[in-house]
Order: sequence, then structure tokens, then C-alpha cells
Amino acid sequence: MRKLNRIFSKKGLAAAPKYISLTGKKTYYGYFYKNTQERRKNRELLKKRRIEAANKSLEQGYTRKEKPLVSIITPTYNRIELLAERAIPSALNQTYKNIEIIIVGDHCTDETENRIKSFKDPRIKFYNLPKRSRYPKDPNKKWYVHGAKPRNVALELAAGEWIAPLDDDDEFSKDHIESLLNYALENNYEMVYGRVAREIAPGEWSEVGSYPLKPGEISLMSVLYHSRLNFIKWSSDSWKYEEPTDWNLWRRIEEAGARIGFLDKVVGTHYIERVQIYK
Repeated sequence: MRKLNRIFSKKGLAAAPKYISLTGKKTYYGYFYKNTQERRKNRELLKKRRIEAANKSLEQGYTRKEKPLVSIITPTYNRIELLAERAIPSALNQTYKNIEIIIVGDHCTDETENRIKSFKDPRIKFYNLPKRSRYPKDPNKKWYVHGAKPRNVALELAAGEWIAPLDDDDEFSKDHIESLLNYALENNYEMVYGRVAREIAPGEWSEVGSYPLKPGEISLMSVLYHSRLNFIKWSSDSWKYEEPTDWNLWRRIEEAGARIGFLDKVVGTHYIERVQIYK
């Protein structure tokens, strides 16, 4: 503690996280207190949403939708070649057809909008942010939270009962949504995820995905979750705790008490990032 006090007094509070451990950083940024408060709040909100859904079902006469709308949400920034080559075709070619594709540009300045329009599919909706999101200047910190704001905007625009995140340089398997959705509905899960084929080097592959949830063993594009969880947003501050924004979200969903299931099946392909999404 004396050492930390000396650092704080010499460098100032703003510089302190550079010199302390991850636990020290979390303490500095109020992680433990904030997380405890948020966990309590989210548990109550989820209980409330479950009750509201149950009451609505009783009022309308419960009948489970056979083909609920699924919203695929994708952030992008000036990577139209990858978006048009991988993400969009893999979404359009799903065996499950009741989908919408919400693509949000982080103030794209290339041909993204025109190329998306060229698909001429009414299920694709594109919104371009009027200005770039703010990110930490440090590239490593930026990596933790890239795409957080456009993902949250996509959540607000999504009309689906289920949410399927997809990065602009990755691909769903053809039965990605059908497999995960059926598994969720059959088991009354609120979030499900599977395994992903991950490119670790050009031509070298491994698989990611296991249960229970833990960092590094769940891929963003392997997840399908219910829209009743959409009050839990993607964090733009998770870099402070050295948590990627996707892992940060899954952790908070689990801590809220969501019913989570793991499908032991490959549901997509995650490619090595040869070009960073946010420069």
C-alpha cells in the first residue's frame, strides 16, 4: 500500500494503473464495487423481465413461436471486402430463414453502404454512425472494446426475439442459427453457445468452446441469446479491467442469473485478424 501511495503521489492517479497489478487496476477503477452493484441490479431486472414475459403469455394464451425472428448484429468499419465476402453471405445462407441482419458502421467512409445495398435483400439493414466512436489511444486497450458502441446501436435497432452477434470478418456455419435456436428452445435456455473453428495462424486451426464459461473458451460469434437480456450492454470501459468486451458481456449475463447452455458442436469459423478492425 505504501508503494502504491508513493506511485500515486509521484505520478498522479491517472498514471497509477500503468504500475499496478490487474487486481490493483480493478480496485483503482472501482471494479469490485461496481460489479457487485450491477450484479444485484441485473438479477432484479432479469426477474422482472421473466415475469413480464410470463404475464404476457398468460394474457395472450401461451403459444411458443415456431419461427421467432432472429437479429444478426454486426459492427463494421471500412472492411467491406471481408464483410461482403464472409459475414453477409454466411448470414444470408442460413438454413433458418426468419432473420434480419443489422449492420452498423462506425462512421464508415468507404463503399460499405453501396456494397450492402447491392445484395438487394430486404432483411439487411445498414446504419452508419454520424461520427466515430471514441476508443483508448493505446492499440491493446482499443482491441478490448472495439465495436462496443455500434453493437449497442444494433441492439437498439434489432426487432428480433433472439440476438446473434457476428463480426464482419467471420462466418456462421449454415445451420448456426437453426442449431443454437432449437437447442435453446428445447431446454428453455436464455443464452446458448457452441464451438468455433479458430484460425490461429495461416492454415493452422484449433477449436474453441467448452462448458462452463471461462475466458478464452467462448467466441463472440458462437453465441445466441434472448432479447430479454438486451438491457445488459456491450461495455466501452472493459479495457480498464483487461476484459474483451464480448467476454465482459457473457460474464455479466451469467452473473445476472441467465439460463445458459453449451451445444457441443462447431457453429462457425473465426479467422485470424490479418487487418485490425479499428486502426
